[in-house]
Amino acid sequence: MEKRGRFGRKNGKGFYDYPQAGPKRLWPGLADLQPKKLDPDTISVNELKQRLLAVQALETARCIEEGVVTDVREADVGSILGFGFAPFTGGTISYIDGMGTKAFVALCVDFAKRHGARFKPSKLLLDMAKKDETFYGRFPPNVRKAVA
Repeated sequence: MEKRGRFGRKNGKGFYDYPQAGPKRLWPGLADLQPKKLDPDTISVNELKQRLLAVQALETARCIEEGVVTDVREADVGSILGFGFAPFTGGTISYIDGMGTKAFVALCVDFAKRHGARFKPSKLLLDMAKKDETFYGRFPPNVRKAVA
């Protein structure tokens, strides 16, 4: 986008065109940036949903692995309220735990083969899958007892 001088709202063009009069609209040249054209009739909506959920859950798992997030509950709540992760899953970490780490890693390995390295499971996830661990089991929340 930068090479095309499309810096966003500040210069009136980015992923959107920002006309002086009227609402913003998607830039018509955006589709030309994607060399591989997909046939919409062959795309699995279910797989698209799984890919979207998986890549977000992978990033949350990396945040836990790197110590950026230290409480699995905060990861779940933050993913729902912070970036709109599907609430019915319970959050990114509960999504992984609910499906089971082994199944989640297998799904990600399959996606990585077909869609690229962004789906590659981290070392932590591979280790947890090998041991059949969950995030809530391996990183239990530090629950404080209420003072009566």
